[in-house]
Amino acid sequence: MTGIANPEMLTMAREVRGKTQTQLARESGVGQTKISRYEGGLAEIDAEDLRIIAEELEFPEEFFFQSGQRYGAESTEVFHRRRRTVAAREIRRIDGLVNLHRIGCERLLQGFEQVGSLAVPSLSTRDFDTIDDIAYATRNFWNIPAGPVKNLVARLERASCLVFSIDFKIDKIDEVVQWIPPSPPIILLNSSAPADRVRLSLAHALGHLVMHRNELPYKEMEHEANRFAAAFLMPENDIIDMLKPVTIQHMLELKQYWKVSMQALIVRAKDLEVISERRYTSLFQQLSRFGYRKREPHPINPESPQLVKSLLDKYRIELGYTDEELARLLRVRIKDLYEWYYPDRKVVDFKEAKVSERQKPGTKPRRPGEYIERGPRGGKVPRPRIVTIEPGDSPLPPTQKPGRTWERKGPAKR
Repeated sequence: MTGIANPEMLTMAREVRGKTQTQLARESGVGQTKISRYEGGLAEIDAEDLRIIAEELEFPEEFFFQSGQRYGAESTEVFHRRRRTVAAREIRRIDGLVNLHRIGCERLLQGFEQVGSLAVPSLSTRDFDTIDDIAYATRNFWNIPAGPVKNLVARLERASCLVFSIDFKIDKIDEVVQWIPPSPPIILLNSSAPADRVRLSLAHALGHLVMHRNELPYKEMEHEANRFAAAFLMPENDIIDMLKPVTIQHMLELKQYWKVSMQALIVRAKDLEVISERRYTSLFQQLSRFGYRKREPHPINPESPQLVKSLLDKYRIELGYTDEELARLLRVRIKDLYEWYYPDRKVVDFKEAKVSERQKPGTKPRRPGEYIERGPRGGKVPRPRIVTIEPGDSPLPPTQKPGRTWERKGPAKR
């Protein structure tokens, strides 16, 4: 490996795995003083130490040589929807994941045009009387008709937001959003959350993107994002006449139509002064008694992100990348490729799943890419020919000598 390892990537990899410097030092055998100096950029990372750390953190060594930097909760580009009691280490872990996905998506987007037809508007709270007005302006900007928002994930993806649904392995963080231009917005959703809560988290993330871009953090930001989410998904003029009577049974019926939780509907009823504070408290006590605070009955169908999947399909189908090559492109191990980019796919050992890339001359190529000449049993040959196979090419050309084969070595070099 050539070049100098990026200390930012060392810190990111450690935080993604949820480890402190002390833990990493104890488990890897590399001294904490060394790790601290490496991460602080005070010493160049020793090659042998890097090999050991990369193995311990389960990242390929190439990961640590990529450019880029981390952004965290204290910056103006990262926002969360989370409980107040979540540990700082968990916040750093999720921040590490969103940074990792942003850097990976920068690689995926190389060579592709704009991925969405819409844009995320930038609307300042200083220019509007209420947060609700900003939410309505956003709906108008995207030409959303009255009533419920259909498939919010698709709306965000049309605005070039890259949405991922992954297991955060903690239920105290629902979503994290990051926007570091020129990269598009990156939204990570906790796949373990109910679909109705996910929709509210998406609208909450959108509120931050619309109202708080490049704003220094201030106390009311989370309240504003929550208010935006409620108004965006449940506009006052569209829902206020439907709310009465505000009962558990009626909220359950409205949930199916508005695609939000009963709890969100009750909060909206209080905010719009349809019910009193006393009635609001009583309804939440009923929800607790029925066990509905954590899991409500009649869950709605989840909305599945498609934009990142379509980008990966371009590499797999149009450019002929294998899973192993995609993992190398993203600088992650194959198991992490499946967990973070293919959450519905079974994690397997690539070596066990790999299909032979060797083919005989005159046969139709299984996939496009760059092919190298090999011996009859796949062995190396002196001065092998290398040919580039474009999509639709058929068949593979003759080799220099009979009995030799073609072996795909990777995608075509561009």
